[in-house]
Amino acid sequence: MKVILRVPSRPLWFVKSSVFCATLAVLTAVLCAQEPPKQIPLPTSKILISPYPGRIARTNSFPATVAISADKHYAAFLNDGYGTQASALHQSIGILDLQTNRLTDFPDARLGKNARQSYFLGLAFSSDGDHLYASVGSITDPTGEKSGDTGNGIAIYRFREGKITPERFLKIAPQKIGTGKKVARALRKTAPETAIPYPAGIAVIRAETHDELLIANNLSDNVILLDTADGRVLKTFDLSTHAMIPSSFPYTVVAARDGQRAWCSLWNSSRVAELDLQHGTVSRWIPLLEPSGPTTAGSHPSALLLNADESLLYVALANSDRVAVVSTARGDLVAMLDTSLQDQKFAGAFPTALAQSTDGKQLFVADSSLNAIAIFDVSRINPSNPVYDVAAQRALGFIPTGWYPSALAVIGDNLLVATAKGEGTGPNNGPNAVKEEGPRRRHPYIVSLLYGSISRIHIPTIKEELPELTRQVEESNLLHRDPGKIEFQSGSNPIRHVIYVIKENRSYDQIFGDLKVGNGDLSLTMYGADITPNEHKLALQFGVLDNFYDSGEVSGDGHDWSTAAITSDYNEKTWQIAYRGKERIYDYQGSVADEYPLEIGEPDVDDPATGFLWDNVASHNLTYRDYGEFIEAEWCKPQRPELALPTSGTTSPRSAKCVRDQIRKDEPLPENVGDPHGSVSPWPWPVPLFKRMHPTKSALRDHFDPRFPDFNTEYPD
Repeated sequence: MKVILRVPSRPLWFVKSSVFCATLAVLTAVLCAQEPPKQIPLPTSKILISPYPGRIARTNSFPATVAISADKHYAAFLNDGYGTQASALHQSIGILDLQTNRLTDFPDARLGKNARQSYFLGLAFSSDGDHLYASVGSITDPTGEKSGDTGNGIAIYRFREGKITPERFLKIAPQKIGTGKKVARALRKTAPETAIPYPAGIAVIRAETHDELLIANNLSDNVILLDTADGRVLKTFDLSTHAMIPSSFPYTVVAARDGQRAWCSLWNSSRVAELDLQHGTVSRWIPLLEPSGPTTAGSHPSALLLNADESLLYVALANSDRVAVVSTARGDLVAMLDTSLQDQKFAGAFPTALAQSTDGKQLFVADSSLNAIAIFDVSRINPSNPVYDVAAQRALGFIPTGWYPSALAVIGDNLLVATAKGEGTGPNNGPNAVKEEGPRRRHPYIVSLLYGSISRIHIPTIKEELPELTRQVEESNLLHRDPGKIEFQSGSNPIRHVIYVIKENRSYDQIFGDLKVGNGDLSLTMYGADITPNEHKLALQFGVLDNFYDSGEVSGDGHDWSTAAITSDYNEKTWQIAYRGKERIYDYQGSVADEYPLEIGEPDVDDPATGFLWDNVASHNLTYRDYGEFIEAEWCKPQRPELALPTSGTTSPRSAKCVRDQIRKDEPLPENVGDPHGSVSPWPWPVPLFKRMHPTKSALRDHFDPRFPDFNTEYPD
């Protein structure tokens, strides 16, 4: 299956009076005449201005990586998200013809919904331009034993005149782990003392007759050098930083042109590893804004970029709103770039992708959380500068983009920008049944409506308009809005206690459409006052928020939004894969691969550096108590349950053997459950019991109710 878009062949930049509208169901993009700019409110509270500069077309979900062909005629995009309706829920590679701006999508039949493998981050053209390499990870069938499964490895595609066809697959075997190391519970799917590799970012190294691939293995904490001719592993680099595997989560790699050295960003270790490719050793570790404590959120080194003469290495620190500039000769930090807006009061820019102008004087940085590209003047950064000890350099300006820019590349005078979520889902137009969603789903799933987008921006033109575009980015991020102030009739604040109730997976109308106040729709009500009397009473007594846009498409990112008012770059790059099958673990709400980072003394890779609600409360010396949120129960079960899809609920990963594991109807309930407490169970189903509770964040220790468990629909509130 391939889907084609044709758009005007000239490079596009800021289109002030018209927008190119593209629909993946048709062959030709339609030019919508004189459509005025419009504001698109996002559930993050921010705003998109559409059309944004250079938009060519929408694409399949979450284009995470872009690769440019050697002849500069094509750009390839790795769409490693959930999959959209247009792709029949398959992941795909999109090919953009840079001569015509024609975008063609190539869904891979091996990567449909519930497939036992997934694309992940890695994409590169072969040195001769005749092939594409793509990283494929698998947790449920890591060695590809079942029919139709690939296991972990590199998919190799034949590339001819903008078309790709699968050619072969290089399997990557489970990786041997070091002495004293152990694999996280949810990832123990391979032989003892081995770990699932899960290849991520890749770099191509040209050998005499063929390519070698340097591969960051995200779940085995190592990097391997692979021979593409026969799939042999030539060298292995252990990059683990903790006894638990995974802990460092290698993200991507870049290699010097001479094939002597390379660098790997360690997503959860706040450092970059420099590799000696000739001797197969780690030359040095380069720390980059390491956290103050062992469980404090790290800086998240992710995207890497070498400048033209390879004297400088740029490192995106997604969790710190910075780009580090490192001297490759000394391994020292020589400059730091601040990717936030000038008057930004709260952290959370998320620099996740990098590109450099052809003359090397400007650096472009994708600020995913700001929905913008930051432009820096890097012409004065000298690799021989002393170790960095001055204030971070600020951006020249910003370019607005679609929602969550995720990949960048420069072609001549043009900047290619991929965004992960395009223009969002928007309101629906009523029932929309589609057969591609599967036999048990009559209506679209929200994730299948999240299309990415591709833009092509003419750099000289955009520079002329940079002040105005920067102002647009500031407005879109509400920097100049008056936040307002609550005025109390008495003049002083009478509020002494705040009770925050988190409920998910329902819209306003599904529950409150029957309220006589508010902008509800009774026809959409499914769980009205007869089913949810407590919620209705709370709403009528304390207030109704009938037009509140709820951030977070699913539980995996929604709980971060609800408690941290932001997600993390790790969260955004993994949750769609976790929800389409089981090829990422539910690494959210304080557990990672069924382990608790707080208890084993390492950073939680999903933690935003800005902290959580309880951290803020604690810093103000206020009292607080938590009931079940980011608290994990060990439920009493005779054996460890099989991991379910997150769409089935987000139950705790741990289980324990207990003397008794459930309470049946008419048996006494625990002393804090029932009406009255301790009365016999009136419920026809067995009520599960739990052995203990685990707070997953340090600020929740001694601030939670040990008798109030987390999510379990069988346990009565």
